[in-house]
Amino acid sequence: MKALTCDMCGSNDVMKQDGLFICQVCGTKYSVDEARRMMIEGTVDISGSTVKVDHSESAKAYYILATSAFSAKNYEEAEKYSTKVIEIEPENYEAWYIKGKSAGLLSTLAKLRAEECVHCFSKSIQFAPEDNIDEMRMRIADDYPMLCSEMISISCRNFINHPNSDNADIVANHAMILQRCAVYLMRECDIRSSGEGEAMASWIETAVNHAWPSIWKEYDGIDGHANKYVYKAFIKSCLECISLLKIAITVNGDVPENNIPRYQTLIQITQDLNKACSWTRISNSKGYTWTIENKLTKKEKEENINKIMEYHQKIKEIDPSYVIPKRPGSGACYVATCVYGSYDCPEVWTLRRYRDEQLAKTWRGRIFIRVYYAVSPTIVHLFGNQTWFRKLWKQRLDKMVWKLRSQGVDNTPYEDKLW
Repeated sequence: MKALTCDMCGSNDVMKQDGLFICQVCGTKYSVDEARRMMIEGTVDISGSTVKVDHSESAKAYYILATSAFSAKNYEEAEKYSTKVIEIEPENYEAWYIKGKSAGLLSTLAKLRAEECVHCFSKSIQFAPEDNIDEMRMRIADDYPMLCSEMISISCRNFINHPNSDNADIVANHAMILQRCAVYLMRECDIRSSGEGEAMASWIETAVNHAWPSIWKEYDGIDGHANKYVYKAFIKSCLECISLLKIAITVNGDVPENNIPRYQTLIQITQDLNKACSWTRISNSKGYTWTIENKLTKKEKEENINKIMEYHQKIKEIDPSYVIPKRPGSGACYVATCVYGSYDCPEVWTLRRYRDEQLAKTWRGRIFIRVYYAVSPTIVHLFGNQTWFRKLWKQRLDKMVWKLRSQGVDNTPYEDKLW
């Protein structure tokens, strides 16, 4: 049979009294025949004094629709029908479970539904029969890493396509929310999932690795001479990528070995950060020349080198066989830097390339380099402020640089090699 509803006020609170059906809200009375004509969907029990409506068959039908929709990856329909089940049977733990998974998979960039997802999971545990609680915990523990991967991938894909500060913040915020939800499941539901940390870390690492080529291309440009605005944007992007990689390392608590390539990427980005500079074009009698306008200070570079060495140490802690390389940047061209006024200028870049790519490859060259670095600091300290000293060496070094350039030694920005 179907359930009664009052024609006058729409109430379902209709009671049988003295052979009539009386609406308890507005007082309208109906005969048995009238009651039959105004019934709505639902099974009606009129054996007692109160009309009881049984929607269990509707709940079963909605549940079947919800599971079928979820299997077909129609998560909107799955959520809709599982919600209908819950409206009829608020303690249906299977419907709460489907609603939770569907909510997570319906997350968008603007609305991460992780908290709603775990709320539904907690309801599923709360209402599950005693014999089914452990099974539900296992199912949720298996599902949550997949859901984390799907949810974090939304913001990571967005960062790949548009690697900027706002989108980096979204990735960081989503990772924080997903971690907080994992803690909630463990604390409130005794659900100890494993794998969600590495799932998130993997996506964040992928986002940085895919975004980095476009970041570098934007900085390097067509001719490799970034202006100060491009340079500042590049520095900001470097710091954003470094921050995201550190989050990836932090959230991955399951497989430490997977952090090794993340530390290696941190090393590479920090090295690129140290090499970065902006350029300005200055006209001269021969046309123009490029001169460095902005770069990190020596102190900032040293701090970055300290971080690089820390990353190497972290790798060694994970892999004891890893050999930490010699600290970079320890072999400054003292006389050339004194003469040209900078360690990072085209003439010194040419000389440093010659040192690393030719001199350092022979035993005689390596002896010369070591002797030079042993005595040149003292020489520069004694005579570096003397005009005659700089003029004398500039003539010699200019000829040497010209000769090396004619032999094909480049004069573009350069990072010292380890030898």
